[in-house]
Amino acid sequence: MDLFFFHLSGILPDNSLLFQVPAAAITLPTLSIFPFETYSERTGLYIGALLLLVITMILLRFFERIKSNRMLQQTEQRHNDIFKKITHEFRAPLTIILGLSKQLQEQKDFSNNNSLTYLNAIERQGRYLSEMVNQLLDVANLYAAEKTEEWKTGNIVAFVEMVSETFRLYAGQKEIDLYFFSDEKEIQTDFVPDYLNKILHNLLSNAVKYSDEGSRIYLILERNKKDRKKVIIKVVDHGKGISKEMLPHIFKLHYTRPNVGTETPAGEGIGLAIAKQLTEISGGTIRVESEEGKGTTFTVEMPVRRNEKQLFPHWKPEKDTPATMAIVKPPVKTEHKELITPEANENDPRPTILLVEDNKDTALYIRSMFHQEQYNIIYASNGEKAWNILNKQLPDIVITDAVMPKKSGIELCKEMKASPLLNHIPVIIISAKNRESDLIEGLKSGADSYIRKPFHLEELQVRVENLLENRQLLREKYRRTVLKEEKAASCDNINSDFLIHVTDIIHREMKNPDFTSVKLAQELAISVSQLNRKLNAATGYSSSVYILQVKLNHARKLLSTQNKTIGEVATECGIYDVNYFSRVFKRHIGVTPSQFKRLPQN
Repeated sequence: MDLFFFHLSGILPDNSLLFQVPAAAITLPTLSIFPFETYSERTGLYIGALLLLVITMILLRFFERIKSNRMLQQTEQRHNDIFKKITHEFRAPLTIILGLSKQLQEQKDFSNNNSLTYLNAIERQGRYLSEMVNQLLDVANLYAAEKTEEWKTGNIVAFVEMVSETFRLYAGQKEIDLYFFSDEKEIQTDFVPDYLNKILHNLLSNAVKYSDEGSRIYLILERNKKDRKKVIIKVVDHGKGISKEMLPHIFKLHYTRPNVGTETPAGEGIGLAIAKQLTEISGGTIRVESEEGKGTTFTVEMPVRRNEKQLFPHWKPEKDTPATMAIVKPPVKTEHKELITPEANENDPRPTILLVEDNKDTALYIRSMFHQEQYNIIYASNGEKAWNILNKQLPDIVITDAVMPKKSGIELCKEMKASPLLNHIPVIIISAKNRESDLIEGLKSGADSYIRKPFHLEELQVRVENLLENRQLLREKYRRTVLKEEKAASCDNINSDFLIHVTDIIHREMKNPDFTSVKLAQELAISVSQLNRKLNAATGYSSSVYILQVKLNHARKLLSTQNKTIGEVATECGIYDVNYFSRVFKRHIGVTPSQFKRLPQN
């Protein structure tokens, strides 16, 4: 055995490596370089193909990574939308719970009935929050990396009937009858009890929620007549139904109606989306048919199967009942008779507030802020009903929610500000939508104020007081304007155009003794009652008093600037009874026409 030293520069500190091998085993390598022409054409093709394959694999890997990142971003955005929508819904119940709790703590003169009403509202909103938290957990479980699907084998007919029994009492509290029908007493199949319970829970909850008192809900289970290996579960109600516009999007997690800005309620949108995903995980399908005003039918179709390779535990009602079934409790009965307010009396000195809110607990909370001794509250459950009220009587101010069925608060505000009769009424919009774009949308609709939920009691009270005070200042300014015959030119307000038009008509008909409120209303193409409400809101005068004020103001000008007799001045004002003219002049001006004429004029 001989020793050889290989001297390799830069390898070790002493620049040497020691190998102990037989000398015959050492063969020094050689490198031979041949010109390119010596490679065969086939070898070149192999090398080119190899390079092309390597480049293709690199590109595929690159695009797969981009696609994966994009899918992760989309999934993350979808999750953010879900949680954003549910947390958006937390604002309203938190506002009610915190507000009514504070009212109960601070007000000592509450009757037992009022206290019980507030406590019931707090309990209802607490249950709603609990339901939203449960849905958050359901969503989190759906998107969890590890899904634990506890499959069982059992009689699906007995399971669905058991769910219907838990909802029968819940529906009965709303005087709704729930019926269960099945064409078979037993259908043995594999299913996930927790999943099926949540699917039925969401469908039946919506059916009860959107059904009217005295109506019926049917839960039907049957085999598919064309395919006996499938079972069909139907939830049929005769409630409000779903609009054609909303129907294609009913299972989406976050849908906003175009050009309106109203959203599907989170409890409904999330619940139905969860029901759809759980159905698909179970190997089934879900669809909906609905006609607005007539009712809705949800149809769930699932396979009837038995896993031969894996035997699942047998489902027993008394042992394997899902814990979530215990959540279905009879709802606390809503007592909101105090919200239904009769029409305002025209002689009522209290300011009238029109409260527009589809959530009756929120309406109860807002109602509790304004004492009956100081304010008269008129209530409407949506924008459409509010519009009908506005056509009959004019409130001093409107407080409306932004998102409501049939007609949103944004739509109501736009229509009010476009109406010559209603555009003077201040509007406060209250909304759980708290983005800057939502605020700008509300202000662009013409709202005088936009308040975000949850809000402090004092904030809304101060806004209402300030707007009503500004309204009173404008009213007094209009009065002075009429007396000075400035035709509202100095008033930078939407009422000025209306008053200028009205005053011009009165001046044109000044000498006409037959000109009355009826003819003025005909000139304006509105009713006398509408004219009275508009003028009273803008100036504090009824139409007949306003006409008289304009005429007396004209008489004062004639008496001050022209040398005419009292009879001539009265005739110029369309009043041919001089004695009547003198009495009316003294009652409104404080002196007789003769005395006024002798007063020193500035």
